[in-house]
Amino acid sequence: MIDLGIEKMLVIGAVALIFIGPEKLPRVARTVGTLLGKAQRYVADVKAEVNRSIELEDNEVNSIKR
Repeated sequence: MIDLGIEKMLVIGAVALIFIGPEKLPRVARTVGTLLGKAQRYVADVKAEVNRSIELEDNEVNSIKR
């Protein structure tokens, strides 16, 4: 996925703290975490659907070859 080392995470956190502020940062972090979780579930669902479609096509091709 995204290659983030500890140094990059600290820089991102410091910049977020400066621009967002310490009061809003926990709420923003929770929101970002929630959105990332939803995005990961969506990507997993799409991958699963693509794999199911490929398996169906493979089964159809194999049945035609027989």
